[in-house]
Amino acid sequence: MNVESYHFQLGDFDCFSISDGNFNYPLESFFANAPKAELEASLRQHDLPADHITTPYTCLLVNTGQHWVLIDTGAGNLAAMAAKIFPSVDHTTTVTGKLLRNMQAVGVTPDDIEIVIITHAHPDHIGGTLDDTGKLVFSNAHYFIAQDEWQFWTSDIASTKAPASMVDIARRNLEPLRDRLTLIDDPFTIVPGIQALATPGHTPGHIALSIASDRQQLLHISDVVLHPFHLEHPEWIPVFDIFPEQAAASKQRIFNRAAAEQALVFAHHFPPFPNLGYVLKQAEGWQWQPIKMHL
Repeated sequence: MNVESYHFQLGDFDCFSISDGNFNYPLESFFANAPKAELEASLRQHDLPADHITTPYTCLLVNTGQHWVLIDTGAGNLAAMAAKIFPSVDHTTTVTGKLLRNMQAVGVTPDDIEIVIITHAHPDHIGGTLDDTGKLVFSNAHYFIAQDEWQFWTSDIASTKAPASMVDIARRNLEPLRDRLTLIDDPFTIVPGIQALATPGHTPGHIALSIASDRQQLLHISDVVLHPFHLEHPEWIPVFDIFPEQAAASKQRIFNRAAAEQALVFAHHFPPFPNLGYVLKQAEGWQWQPIKMHL
């Protein structure tokens, strides 16, 4: 069964995990410094392929009762560039741009979205901001992004810290938001029950979110880490972390909190769909426990 949307309740909030597709990456992009033998052993232990990582792209949609809130806009047509970005990987199963279709399947249209929160400006999180003609997909929405994130991608520094293609995509998708954008600091309540938490490192202004209703809490970690292996092996890092030392500190802070508070966690890239689970503290690092999906 190919499930691409999942509804769950968080207190009084209606929440939906919505698949935008998935993407195949070379192992070294996710685990740049992992010892090869140790990484391969972990892959075998989890019955995963030993030549690539397939990661889900999943967005979170929240109806607070007052606002329809979308967190990130998906990857858009990023799959079309997959072979050029990572030519060493088989992209037969790479597919992106499913977000709108899967939203509409649960009865939500782009025009319904009132708030869009951008956790960070990597292509798989903002690639769905514009349509093929360059117009805003979520044209009725107001947008929120961390001030540090906006300043980084719109500054000359970005070109020295990130690939030119990432910088180009960020600027192309961020500029049209300028007149309907709120730049936020930490902590910042975006709407009642949704608070932005600074988690820099993956990008300079990366944010996580605390979403709470009726004494229930979900931590949306976005890309604080990219794979459950990064919990089991906190020393392994992806090539995409712009400031790895800051990312390590953010990882410690958010996952220690998730474990201590026994909070439900949503991770943009954590399999299996619907990307929901809990984090358990271990002697070294943490362990990911995905939920059992009820259909």
